[in-house]
Amino acid sequence: MQPLLFERILVEKVWGGQRLVESLSIELPFSGPLGETWELSDYPGQETNIVNGGYAGKSLRELMEDHGDAILGASKATADGRFPLLVKLLDAGDNLSVQVHPPDGEKSPTGIGKTEAWYILDSAEDATLICGLRPGTEAQQFAVDAPTSKVRDYLVEQNVSAGDCVYIPAGQTHAICAGTVLCEIQQTSDVTYRMYDWDRLGLNGKPRETHLQESLDVINYDLLPSNPERRELSSPVYDKECVTLCGGEYFTMHLHRHGEQGAVVAKKNKAIILVVVSGVGELVATNGEFESMPVKYGDTVLIPACLNGVQVQSTSEENFDFIRATAH
Repeated sequence: MQPLLFERILVEKVWGGQRLVESLSIELPFSGPLGETWELSDYPGQETNIVNGGYAGKSLRELMEDHGDAILGASKATADGRFPLLVKLLDAGDNLSVQVHPPDGEKSPTGIGKTEAWYILDSAEDATLICGLRPGTEAQQFAVDAPTSKVRDYLVEQNVSAGDCVYIPAGQTHAICAGTVLCEIQQTSDVTYRMYDWDRLGLNGKPRETHLQESLDVINYDLLPSNPERRELSSPVYDKECVTLCGGEYFTMHLHRHGEQGAVVAKKNKAIILVVVSGVGELVATNGEFESMPVKYGDTVLIPACLNGVQVQSTSEENFDFIRATAH
């Protein structure tokens, strides 16, 4: 077993853009805009394939079926036995719909909810995110206005820039707005209820489907708006620096910055995901379990729980930053 890289799945979206194509040197198999890449996924029908090591060519689903305990350790699988987290990169060339995700349980058609977090990789100067409803929003009147442009009167829209992190629990009304490129770490779910889609047409020239009643059924009006948080790495010395970005029931996210010395990141017998958000580096086995592995901006790596000596370090003089997400 060794750290695992995956073949990304490319998803065309009407709201997508070109920045991920350019920054990751992606060749598109379609002519429309690239909205998101699925970097690591065990979602049914969208399972990512391993591209390195002895398991190259196998999907994360196959590895979970054959070696689930080694992958997860003390981390919990989903209710249907899937790897619990899904990682995407998103390029919002235009606004995403105003939407909400259900929690675990009967309000989700799969029984699995969708809590997520966003780490901003790049943003336009005036980029914003919609991160909740105004406190005091009255459900009955909101239900009337939610499928119309009047919904904006209820939404909390906040400025964001690269390095911000936003935690979006299930039940929080939200939208990613134009001008933002971000990394999304979420539960393994693809249930999205759209309330309002800015009166635009989809890629097929027809209005996209909305789910008003389903949305209204799962909105948590008691949630306060989510605030974009910036956790600065306090010192210009980049050895073993780490700050907590966010955390909750399903995962915790940290931001690391490392120089030549690096730091060991896999110690706790849990599945860990690394997403490189700046620079280039390498993963090294302190106990010789695997050969050193180069990583660069945009790479997503799964570190199985059975590995306990993975060191991450920079290989250039530039900042080398990465997110560490631990599956609970």
